[in-house]
Amino acid sequence: MRKTILAALALALTFSISGLASAQKNQEPFRMGYGGALLGDLAAYGKSGFYGLEYAVLKTNAAGGLAGRQIEIIQEDDGCDPALAATAATKLAGSGVKVVLGHTCSGATNSALSVYGSNMLLVSPSATEVSLTESGRNPYFFRTIMRDDAQADLQVEFIKKRGFKKVAILHDKGDYGKALADRAKAGFDAAPGGVQVVLFEGVTSGQPSYDPVIAKLRSTGAEALLWGGYYADASKLATQMRDKNVKTIIIGADGLNNEEYVKMAGQAAEGTFATGPADLSKNSSPAIAAALEDHQKRHSEEIGPYFFYAAGAAEALFAAIEKAGGDADLEAIKKNLQENTVETVIGPVRFDAKGDIIGAKATMYEIKNGQFVEVEL
Repeated sequence: MRKTILAALALALTFSISGLASAQKNQEPFRMGYGGALLGDLAAYGKSGFYGLEYAVLKTNAAGGLAGRQIEIIQEDDGCDPALAATAATKLAGSGVKVVLGHTCSGATNSALSVYGSNMLLVSPSATEVSLTESGRNPYFFRTIMRDDAQADLQVEFIKKRGFKKVAILHDKGDYGKALADRAKAGFDAAPGGVQVVLFEGVTSGQPSYDPVIAKLRSTGAEALLWGGYYADASKLATQMRDKNVKTIIIGADGLNNEEYVKMAGQAAEGTFATGPADLSKNSSPAIAAALEDHQKRHSEEIGPYFFYAAGAAEALFAAIEKAGGDADLEAIKKNLQENTVETVIGPVRFDAKGDIIGAKATMYEIKNGQFVEVEL
């Protein structure tokens, strides 16, 4: 699906664009891409990122654009699916854009990067899988979110501090979920005599029944279940576990740290723990408040977990492009992202040599009365 949005024409924007010079309006727009899950089970994540980008684009266009050029977004849906992501990336590359915000999920991002190669620069607000930056394969990839090693290490620390002795680990066999599960298992294995991993297994995403693995889980006596995967599968797993009176505590990562998990799992979601990025909507800064107000005027949907991280990613990217003279010179943009600190809606943003944002941390939450509440370790 392709949808071209000239963001400067959005009437609900709270920023005035009346001061733009006619010469600026007549210039060719600066076109950029957005790749993410906009349809399907994980659309809440992709829309969250898109709304953050949209906010940053509208704000930048109202202030005069990039070197006097209005920014235009060309978006492609990838469904958080690697195969669809390759198709979406091919379309974006064919459109002529050189910079992309996205993709949403790690497996889809990895697939898209194989298409983009060294011809496009990508900044993701949500792709957390470690190897995306650690491998060195993707010199033009950046992200404004913590990595999965930070999430898995926090999960391990949390389980140890809670005094659990038996833990089960399930994953959806995907790039993101399997890597999270492997990292957590390695954390437990590194300290023998402490927490015992009594079940480690991959399950097929999208299956209607988890009865066989729930039976295994019950037989192990595990006190906690670590889930490596996304909320659509986790909600079914949680519901079926509680229906069978399996009370094992569920612990996930940002893949189920979403209001959609609560909606889909209902009461079964209560007491679930999940790591994720800091919830910036609770921040009292004027920049956060202004972004929230603007979003609420234009959309009825919640901002989701990646709105601010996408807006911050876009603001840092736009600053790097502006400093490069407004052109899509990838080497110049990369250099600017790594060498300059930019004040954004999420605070100061600067990236290390691998492409990871400096200073990102994971936070633990518990679902209480349908709300994600931060947990102090």
